[in-house]
Amino acid sequence: MTDEFTTPRTVEEMYGESDMDWDDAVSLADRSLDPRPRTSLYDTFATLGVGEGGYVLDIGGRDASQALDLAERFGCRVLSVDPVQANIDWGIENIAEHEYGHLVEIKLGTINDIPAADDAFDAVFARDMMGHVADLEGALAECRRVLVRGRAMVIHHVFATADLEPKEWNRVCADLALIPERLDAEAFEATVEQCGFKIESIERIGSEWLEHTLEADDGEKRLLRAARLRRDKDRMIDGIGVSSYRGVLGNTVWTIYRMIGKLEDRVYVIRS
Repeated sequence: MTDEFTTPRTVEEMYGESDMDWDDAVSLADRSLDPRPRTSLYDTFATLGVGEGGYVLDIGGRDASQALDLAERFGCRVLSVDPVQANIDWGIENIAEHEYGHLVEIKLGTINDIPAADDAFDAVFARDMMGHVADLEGALAECRRVLVRGRAMVIHHVFATADLEPKEWNRVCADLALIPERLDAEAFEATVEQCGFKIESIERIGSEWLEHTLEADDGEKRLLRAARLRRDKDRMIDGIGVSSYRGVLGNTVWTIYRMIGKLEDRVYVIRS
């Protein structure tokens, strides 16, 4: 999978004497690299300087969990916008129960039709949602409309790497309702700049967030889940239905691809 290792090994190299004992080599790989948690995304957001009195758009905010995190961490007001009614319903419940719920509002809407006035927000927060956007140019234009001029967006997005095969690319996008073109990092960055934004920073997170999660959780469960879903496909579909089966398998494979470098997480700060 790694470009620099394309020369085939010999059988002697595979099974003969080596520079390091197998157990020692595995032990080295089993040591933690002290990965950052996914909450480091909020550390990136903190660099924007938005605090009390600020107003933030959390676009594609699902059930308002992220909006509530932003309100609690930074004391800002947050509008969470999501296109799925079920997420709005769950979000209303979450807001009502949360200590900082008075700072958060949730509305039904899309990134291409944001329910807000021009120049309304001091920052836009977009976590892991751009993959679902068919009209990226229109979406970014709409974000510029509602963002105070000179202010910034924080975008977390996952892209394909050169190791993701075309068949894998198409399958995972189909199962997870993703637009295949959105997994192309070069095209994404070009569109961002064409739409009048300047890319200020790019953090290549890679597998770091997942490493942190899986060190606290049992990562092998995800491998077992994928294996069982494939081996017992018919019974699984009978039990949970085709749509749920595709969703669970797609999410599991998506996670594995991110772990092994077929997909790469990145965080962008872009400014209008």
